[in-house]
Order: sequence, then structure tokens, then C-alpha cells
Amino acid sequence: MRGRLFLINLLLLACIAGAAMELKKLLEETRKREELVRANSPKLPGAKPVAAAPNVEKTTPANYLDIATRLLFSRDRNPVVEPPPPPAPPQIPPFPLAYGVLMIGDPPTVMLSESKGKPQKGYRPGDRVGEFKIVAVTGADVTFEWQGKNFTKSLGELADKEASKLLASAPVQQAAPENAPAAAPAAPAVTSLGGGSSIDKQGPGQVVTPTMKQCQPGDTTPDGAIVDGYRKINTATPFGFQCRWEKVQ
Repeated sequence: MRGRLFLINLLLLACIAGAAMELKKLLEETRKREELVRANSPKLPGAKPVAAAPNVEKTTPANYLDIATRLLFSRDRNPVVEPPPPPAPPQIPPFPLAYGVLMIGDPPTVMLSESKGKPQKGYRPGDRVGEFKIVAVTGADVTFEWQGKNFTKSLGELADKEASKLLASAPVQQAAPENAPAAAPAAPAVTSLGGGSSIDKQGPGQVVTPTMKQCQPGDTTPDGAIVDGYRKINTATPFGFQCRWEKVQ
């Protein structure tokens, strides 16, 4: 019995040793095969470095303003506010009408009327006529101030054109012949620069200065006559005869 067990154990040991030898041989062949494969494997090229991706900018609403302003169906989205048109500059009102300058005293007095049909009055620098303020008066022109601006107008520009036409169309009295008998002296025809009606009003008119009054339209009082302490004086001007009443000293 013991002899059989011994033989069986010996056979098992032989089988184990043979299997171990086969396993060792198989491992060596596998290792050689791997080395051969590694030695004959192709060399792969190195990978190229990859550049870093650029940073993505953040979206801002200001980048899309152009799209918003070009939206045809929503014009109120235009961020540019157009200012309203500037107001039209004020129109200069018509200048007063001039009827002459009284070169009496300093400064002189200019006879003006605010507009056609209104009575004429005497004005001096500093007085206001309508919307204008008189700055300076000379024998040839008048300087007005309106809204901080000065305007210098000659008496010809300010003259009443209709009154000038009436003066130009008035008949001129021809001189009498030397041998003709002397006629009775008649009252001189005095034409007021302001025209006026033909109503016969004698004597001084409206007060111009403390020592002077203007003539009334249609006054036929002779030159040099004294009425109510005032003497009538006629002076020839480019606009015709200038009539005034001066206080007798």
C-alpha cells in the first residue's frame, strides 16, 4: 500500500515539474516575442504643440448700437437726440418817420412820428419812440437803439415819402417882373414837414421843449408874428420849410 502511494506522489511531482518547465518556456518565448515586436515597431513622429485657444470676449450691449439705430421700424431707438431748430431771429420793426431836425439847443431835437398817421413829436437823445430808443441826433442822421443794437439812419431814409411828394408837387411862386407894380404882401406859405390837414389852426401847437412849440397843420400866421409869447420862425431844409414857435425872451 505504501509503495503505491509513493509512486503516485512521485508521478505527481514529475507532472508538476514538467508543467513548471513548460510554463517557464512559454514565458520566455512570450518575452522574446514582445522584444522582437518592440524592436521592429515603426517610430511615430512627435506630436506638434497645439496653440492655446484665444480668449472669447464678453458680449457688451454697446457693440450692437449700430444695429439698433438702423432698425427702420423703430426710429425712436436712435440714441442721438436731434436738437430743435433755433428760433428765427426777431424782425426789426419799422423805423419812425422823420420830419426834420431843430438845431436849437444841445442836443438838437428831431421831429418823429411812430408810424404813418400818428402825430409827430419832438424827441431828444434818451427818449423812446415806439420800440426804439434815440441814442444820438445830428443834422443829417439819427441813431436808434433796439435790443442792444445801434442803427444809424439818415433823414432821407426816415423821411415820409408821401409828404415829400406833396412838397415836390406844390406849385412854386414865380418872381414878379421888375417893372410890375408891387403886390400887397401876402402871408408866406408855410408847409409843415408832417403834412396834415388843411384846417386853419392859428398859433403855437404842441410843446417840443420848454422854450419851443411846433407849428400846427395849416397855420397861416405870418413869419415873425408873436402869439401867446412865442415868435413864429420858418427855416428852409432839404425837406421843405421847417416851422417852429420860439418863446420870446
